[in-house]
Parts: sequence; C-alpha cells; structure tokens
Amino acid sequence: MFRKLFLYFVVLLLVQQYTFAQEAPDYTQVYHPVINEAELLVVDRNYQQALRTYKRAFAAVPSPFARDYYNAAICALELQDRKQTFNYLEELVQKGVGLEYLEQQPVLDSLRSTKHWKKFAKKYPKRREKYEQKLNKELRADLDELYARDQYFRQAEGGWRVHGDTIREIEDANTKLLLGWVEEYGYPGEDQIGLADTLELLPRFTVVIERQTKARKGHDFTEVLTKAVQQGRIAPQAAAYLLDQQAGTSKYGSRVFAKINCGQCTGDEELGSLDDYMTTKISRKEEERVDKRRKELGLEPLELYKYKIVHIGDKNREQFILTYPWSVINYVVPSKEAARVLLEKLTMK
Repeated sequence: MFRKLFLYFVVLLLVQQYTFAQEAPDYTQVYHPVINEAELLVVDRNYQQALRTYKRAFAAVPSPFARDYYNAAICALELQDRKQTFNYLEELVQKGVGLEYLEQQPVLDSLRSTKHWKKFAKKYPKRREKYEQKLNKELRADLDELYARDQYFRQAEGGWRVHGDTIREIEDANTKLLLGWVEEYGYPGEDQIGLADTLELLPRFTVVIERQTKARKGHDFTEVLTKAVQQGRIAPQAAAYLLDQQAGTSKYGSRVFAKINCGQCTGDEELGSLDDYMTTKISRKEEERVDKRRKELGLEPLELYKYKIVHIGDKNREQFILTYPWSVINYVVPSKEAARVLLEKLTMK
C-alpha cells in the first residue's frame, strides 16, 4: 500500500513539473530568438514573412512583449491588413499603452480617419478599464516611489557633494525594498505593473539597479535579471543594458556603437567623419565571449545587432522600434586632441 502511494505521489510530482514546464516556457529559447528573426526580416523589408514569424513567436508564450506587438502591427499595416493591425493595437491597450500615445504615431496617420479607428477609440475606455483592473497599482506606485526617493537629494541644493551619505543610504534601502518585492511578486514585468501609457523600455524603478555598480561594490542583479528574462518579465536588450551598467564594461555589448560630437573638428580630413557609426575595438576571442553571453539572454550576435542599428534608419523602416537609446553612445568632446584620443579606441563599422 505504501509503495503504491509513493509511486502515486512520484507520478503526480512529475505531472506537475511537466505542466509547469508547459506553462512557463523559457523566453530565451522559444521567444526572443524568433523575434530576432522577425526583426531581421523587417530590416530586409520582407514584411509578410516577418508577420508570420511574429505570429510564431506570439504563439510560443503566454504573454508577448508590447514592443513586439507594435512592430507586428506595423508589419500588418504595411501589408494593408487592417484587421490584423487593429488586433495588435488592442493587445497594446491591454498592456497599458495609451490611446493618446498611439494617436501621436505618424505611421498610424492613415488609420485615424477610418471607421475602424473610430470604433477602436470608442472601445478604448472599456479596454483601459479592463487593463487597470488586472494592474497591480499598489506595486507600481511603490516602485515609482523608489525613483522619487532616488532623485530627491540628487536634485536638492548641493546634490551629491552635500548629501552623498544620505544618497548612499537611500540607494541601499531602495535595493532592499526592490529585492523584497522581487522575492514576493517576481521581477515586475509588463503584466504586473503595465506600461506608463507609452512603449517604455525601462521603467523608472530600474534606476535602483543601475546604481548598484561593481565599482561601488553594489548588489549584483545578474541572477535576478537573467531569471526575469527567462520568465518573460524583462526584455533581454534592457537586461543586457542594466548588466553592462552594473559591470561598468561591455559584457553584453548593449552600447555597441559610438559617435563623436566635436565642434572644432568640422572639415578636418585627418579625423574623417565623426558622425559615422564607430565601434570599440575588441579581439575576435572577446567578441565570441560577448556573443556567448548574449545568446544566453536570447539575444542575436553582435554583428546582427549592428546590422539592425545601421539599416533601420532608412525612412521606409524608421516607423519600427528596433533600436534602443543606449545602442549608440554620443561623445561630446571639446577639441581635436580629445577626439583623437577617443578614435584610438574606436574603429569604423
């Protein structure tokens, strides 16, 4: 009898583990690599195949990312598939993207005079209400408070020079609070705290993570962020940026390009065009190590990351959101000498 009960519980445990595995896919394996395929197809203007690929990614997970819904909507728009476009716009509303934000997007101008848009706008209040019902407003407010606390003494007269010790204490307290909420709720993703009406890439509370640098012996968020990416709670590009900020080095290559702004360098043939994309010189072996780390987060290799950034600036593709504010570092230098020092570490793309 005992043996039968034991076997029953073993089978039950295995079934539960299998069910959990089915319900909780690893986004780094089944979602983000497929999204990368779709984005490369967008860059190559193959919108039909890109849309099919987006659909394949969406079907693999319980909750796709809002940014990807947006890009899929634009693919559908390019293909004049109005029904599919609005289906994805409705998904964005359920993620917390505001109607006002969508109305401000030039790429959607052609839709706003249609009856479909009027119907979409009319239904927006009810959809917004549904979104707010599932939103953890208390957690969102608590997380926003972390940012307010972080900024208060930094913005006060004297800033860090006068209030340095207090700022350090606040940073430590903020970190403990954030880790406590991660322990209780999991990493705060789109489905828990929503988006701040826009397609925000990094919620304001992530400043807490940015402050905890290795140089200042801060808390290492690598495990938290890696797990969050796997669970679909943070995009790998955002996680890579935060991890690079913490490490103080380009472990994941999030800031892959640089441009130099030098007022005194105009027309200097020796310096060349500082407005072109440049990248940090690294060995092939180091690039392979970076690519390995990127793959573990579900990211594309550095060369494909660069390819997207360079080509998405085309006017026919700029309506898509495929790059990030941190992708290109803009250095402002006061002299030709300073520009030359930077150029020694950089190479043209």
